[in-house]
Amino acid sequence: MAERVLPLRGIAVFEAAARSSSFQIAADELNLTPSAVSHQIRLLEEIIGVRLFDRVGRGVILTPDGAEYALSVRQGLGRLRTATSDIRARGKKGGSLEVVRLEMPPSFARCWLVPRLADLMSELPNIDIRLNAQGNYLHANRSPFPELADAPADVQIVYGDKGTWGDKASLLLTEVYQPYCTPSFLKQHNIRQPDDLLLVRLIRTALNIVSWDEWLNLQGIDIAGNSMGTVQMDPSHLAIKAAGDDVGIILESSALVAQEVADGTLIAPFPNLSRPGVGYWMYTPSAHNLRPCVEAVRDWMVAIAADRRGDDGPTIDRTSKS
Repeated sequence: MAERVLPLRGIAVFEAAARSSSFQIAADELNLTPSAVSHQIRLLEEIIGVRLFDRVGRGVILTPDGAEYALSVRQGLGRLRTATSDIRARGKKGGSLEVVRLEMPPSFARCWLVPRLADLMSELPNIDIRLNAQGNYLHANRSPFPELADAPADVQIVYGDKGTWGDKASLLLTEVYQPYCTPSFLKQHNIRQPDDLLLVRLIRTALNIVSWDEWLNLQGIDIAGNSMGTVQMDPSHLAIKAAGDDVGIILESSALVAQEVADGTLIAPFPNLSRPGVGYWMYTPSAHNLRPCVEAVRDWMVAIAADRRGDDGPTIDRTSKS
């Protein structure tokens, strides 16, 4: 097979057979005979040099290689169907719907953008938002991530400090790190001062800029001589959800818990003991030639970030313990 020539017919037949675990069902779906399905599968196996199915009795099951290939094929065909559907819909509307592609870390997407997404689409109804938050953390010198996107991003939210992003991106949100828990968790465990945290479950998140060990050490708490109950959850939005369900207490970014703090789900027991984090920056690869729709989305995000309030929660007096 020439490197750039794909056996598309065989791939489509393989996907149908893999999905149904049946040559007969695939044949019915594709309006072929079972022997034609078997022939296409055999040709595909010869082309790629890998056995895709094992024959078991009158049926078939995927080999390990076949199962891995089926997953990739299914994802690829799904993206082709989506792209075709989108282009068709755009054509029916005269091409009036502008596409703006956003990329950002998963927890920022889940905690900051998604709760505001309905407002964005309501304010800019003629813009088709495409959000990619597939787990690419843009720390330190890591570059933007075109390999997982369906097209280059128009706006990327990246995470890091001024030294990393200051000369190529604009600061969208600053953050501080501090403990957060539910009001009921605070009351149930009678948390009054930092060393009370040694008696409760701490939720750790591996990629956080500030760790529990660092924060506790700064409070003068000797963690080496204490056995703490901990659970690790990644990424941050899972830890935040767990804290909201009273699993434990988190040490988290104020930028990510703003919604929970605003609605009272989470509170900060020690708001005066926060630690600076880094920040979320807005990066536009085509900064000097932005389409009006991209400018509109960028300006909306900047306005929402500037209007952020109450991220650090109420001040709670914990100077004495009864």
